[in-house]
This record gives sequence, structure tokens and C-alpha cells, in this order.
Amino acid sequence: MKSRFVGAVALTSVTLLAGGCSANTPTYDAVKAEAITALEEIAATVPQPGEVLRLPEGDPYPCDDPLLLSQRDGAFFTGQWNVFVPPDFDFDTYISTLPAQLGEDWEAQDLGIEVSFAAVYLVNRERGVSVSVDEAEIDGRPALDLIAISRCGILPNDVRPRKSAGGHRR
Repeated sequence: MKSRFVGAVALTSVTLLAGGCSANTPTYDAVKAEAITALEEIAATVPQPGEVLRLPEGDPYPCDDPLLLSQRDGAFFTGQWNVFVPPDFDFDTYISTLPAQLGEDWEAQDLGIEVSFAAVYLVNRERGVSVSVDEAEIDGRPALDLIAISRCGILPNDVRPRKSAGGHRR
């Protein structure tokens, strides 16, 4: 069930946040930095995290992937971190209070998907970043699973986004 939630988050994120290409479109490096800053902000709200595990970064994902129903140029960044918490961590309270802890720049959105674990989908429209924050158990340890998705950014000329399973690059 969790993978359906993450898939819905990815599709919704790009649809909501991926602006059209224009002279003001940021670079991929800039949108990656925005997403990492968002992950840092959220990790900083966790009381006494024992460890923050930054999972390996994937390749840039093309904004014009046919599965995303988008014709935008560039690519978006996806980053995933696991923040380990104490065994007695109250996931429900943390998740329900997280939007207020982050401040008015952040908004919780309801994706309309029922899940059996504590989860929140957050959007920071100023930065064009969305982050899903989910209750998780990783290798038997309680943790928060954070997945950030940036808006589209223009890649340097020598970097191409990966080809998606849903289509091919033009």
C-alpha cells in the first residue's frame, strides 16, 4: 500500500509543481538544492533524531515523461532520507503537528488516499518542493521516511535525464 502512496505523491507533485519552461526556469542544481533544504528543515523538527540516512540520489527524472502528462523541459530531483527516531516516538502526534512546526510556507495537502500508517504530504509552493513524510520501520528500527520532489529545472547541456519506463525521449 505504501508504494501506491509514494507513486501518487510523485505524480501529484510533478503535476502541481512543475511549471512551464520559460526564461525564469531555474537550473536543475538550484531545484535540487531547494529539495535538500526542505529535507533538512523537516529533519530538524524531529526531536533527538538518532541518525539521518540520506539514500543514494537517483538520476534526474524528465519532466516531459508521458506518464506525467506533461510536456515540460528539464528534469526534477527526487531525494529520500530516513530519519531514525526513539522506540517510543509518537508518529501520529508528530505528523499531525508537522505543518504548524514548519510554518506558513508549508501546506499539508490531502491526496485522498487512505493508508494504514501516519503520513502527511507537504507542499512548499515558494520553492516548488513537495515532501511526503511517512511512518516507517527500517531494519527493525522506527523511522520517518522523507521523500522530496523538486519542481522542474533545466539541466546543463551535457546531462540528459534518464529514459523513463513509460516512454522515450524525443
